[in-house]
Amino acid sequence: MFLENLKTIAMQVLILYLIAGIGFVTDKIGIFKQSDGKRLIDLLFNVILPIAIIHTFMTMEYTEEHARGIFVAFICAFATHIFGAIISMFTFRKRSLKERGIYHYATVLSNAAFLALPLVKNVIGSEGIFYCSVYVAVFNIVAFTWGISQISGREAKINFKRLIFNPGSISVIIGLPLFFLQLDIPYFIEYPMEIVGNCNSPLAMIVFGTFFANSDFKSLFVKKELYFVSLLRLVVIPLCMLALFRLCGVSGDLLTAMIISSSAPAATNTAMYAAKYDNDSTLGSSLAAQSSVLSVITMPVIVALASVV
Repeated sequence: MFLENLKTIAMQVLILYLIAGIGFVTDKIGIFKQSDGKRLIDLLFNVILPIAIIHTFMTMEYTEEHARGIFVAFICAFATHIFGAIISMFTFRKRSLKERGIYHYATVLSNAAFLALPLVKNVIGSEGIFYCSVYVAVFNIVAFTWGISQISGREAKINFKRLIFNPGSISVIIGLPLFFLQLDIPYFIEYPMEIVGNCNSPLAMIVFGTFFANSDFKSLFVKKELYFVSLLRLVVIPLCMLALFRLCGVSGDLLTAMIISSSAPAATNTAMYAAKYDNDSTLGSSLAAQSSVLSVITMPVIVALASVV
């Protein structure tokens, strides 16, 4: 069973990275550059991803299991980020606040929206997106508060309005009533939302590929600090959460969705926020790139393990 699941998940990861290869190639030949990808991220993050999340909630069948699963997913997502933040407190303590902050950001915050959601969709289907959307909402809350504080070297003031007024949170806030009320949405509204939402996975991976194309691969596997962060992000945190979730009775698709989300590589926006808050964007890009390369090996193993424990 483990080997069968490992093969299935590895194939899905490979497919996603092949799509990312389109972005890599088009950047190298100048058709679609990283600068274009950064602009597309705004469309993905602010429009396409929220539509995909809302569509999933509005079309998901209401059951007691799903209703309970939403609540459990929120707890699991917050627990994962809190656990990661606690671990990060004991790392890089001799570094400057800004350098320490960028390492902490990459350790705690995963690429949940642009890698975990597509993978969840391929491995589990709409139910996986349903639970992973909750993780993305919690990710946004943590990223816009604790994450910005860390990556700015504790210089930026936390904007508490962003706790609610961000695309991930707003889409879940809109989606939850649609799920609980089970409204009969007209086909001419529901179907266009489905089509737009289906664009999220391929476009996100193509953009992801443009960031790979601009990474300094020679330096990715030289700096020991990168390996340490990748170890925490890709192995230690997801395995610890897997053990904790199973002890608490979490299982099935909910467990798989949470483990996929928690085992994803460092968030792509590590580099973008580093640049925005005058931190080392090159280091941020290297952290995201190295963990992404290594996740091709670690994610299939850990997710397959979650499906059999």
